[in-house]
Amino acid sequence: MSTREKLYQSSSNMNSGRLRSPNFSRFLKLNISTMRSKIYLMGILAVVVCLIVIAVHTPKIQHFLTRMAPSTKPVRGLGGPAKPCVRQNSVYFLKVPKCASTTSLQIFVAYGVKYGLTFALPVHVGPTPISPKILAPEYHGSPDGRYNMVVSHIQFSKAGAKQVMKKSAKYVAIVREPAARFESMWYFAQYEKKLGINLTTFINASHRTYKQNGRLNIIANYFGVKDPRDDVPEGEVLSKARWLNETFNLVMVAERFDESLVLLKHLMCWNTEDVAYVEARVRRPTYRTELSEAQKERLRQLNRQDVILYKFFREIFEEKVKAFGEERMQREVEELRQANARLIDDCGAKLTGSRGTVKTWEVINNSSICIMITLDGAVIQEQLKKRQKMWVASNLTFDLSTWTFT
Repeated sequence: MSTREKLYQSSSNMNSGRLRSPNFSRFLKLNISTMRSKIYLMGILAVVVCLIVIAVHTPKIQHFLTRMAPSTKPVRGLGGPAKPCVRQNSVYFLKVPKCASTTSLQIFVAYGVKYGLTFALPVHVGPTPISPKILAPEYHGSPDGRYNMVVSHIQFSKAGAKQVMKKSAKYVAIVREPAARFESMWYFAQYEKKLGINLTTFINASHRTYKQNGRLNIIANYFGVKDPRDDVPEGEVLSKARWLNETFNLVMVAERFDESLVLLKHLMCWNTEDVAYVEARVRRPTYRTELSEAQKERLRQLNRQDVILYKFFREIFEEKVKAFGEERMQREVEELRQANARLIDDCGAKLTGSRGTVKTWEVINNSSICIMITLDGAVIQEQLKKRQKMWVASNLTFDLSTWTFT
């Protein structure tokens, strides 16, 4: 037998003896038990490590999932979906004539009076730039020269508005299809009498006086961007529109008024009752003219800058409505219309009066808001001035929230 074979046989005999040894069996069982314990502990440790990793990286995981999910990024000026939002008590409203502006005015004024807010009230209204210089000291006494609201027919100036408004102010405007706006303005402002020409002749005229041209492109004028050139390049007007869009949180559209108010409600974090309204200055039938499509198109050509601005802001508005959600918008518009009906019912309001070219509301309830809806926009402004005169005369101690319309 070779040396290798002898060693192998010796080793086999030793191993065979170990397997038959009771001590070896106990040793083997102990090792197996120890290994199982180690595997179990390693499993627990692995779970703990995984939980720690998940905890540390959860924000990153959520960020990743958020990016993968459909976008819920809020449209500029609407605020995010997170609740609760913060109620806003300061707003600059660009009141463009004949763009549902008096109805909008009443909404803002009703809110401001209810919550005792202050107004920047120019001595005279019209396309004069907003600035501290046009605010009379007898009814403007804010220590810092800033106010909660601007709601007058006044030309927008970014520099002037920043001096007059609270720093937290939201900026809101409203536009209307230019041909319809011009036709409405023609009869309301009695242009035929003031300009010595009827609407049809004005539309067909090949030349207009300086005074007549001053009635064109009023939307652009109140936004403070009207160009004196009839042939101003469209790109220049659009550049101004984009500049305005950087400041204005919301430009409402008169033809989509209820949807506009839903967006306003969310921008300001108000409730539905805060934006409930009755339609102001409803025209009497005898002061309406049905224009032909050719006449409307000619008015659009004459108000070309207004058309460019209107189309620009209408497109932005459509994007905001789409982002808001169609079903959600329909639901909230219906809620608003129900609130409007309640307001009319609470006031006992009926559209049976008349003043000049428009119908007016008559009410049974003598509450402040009910009285306000019967008033003309100019009368509302004058009463607000008297309100703030009381405030200034009292050295700012008069509680503005106690005041009511009369």
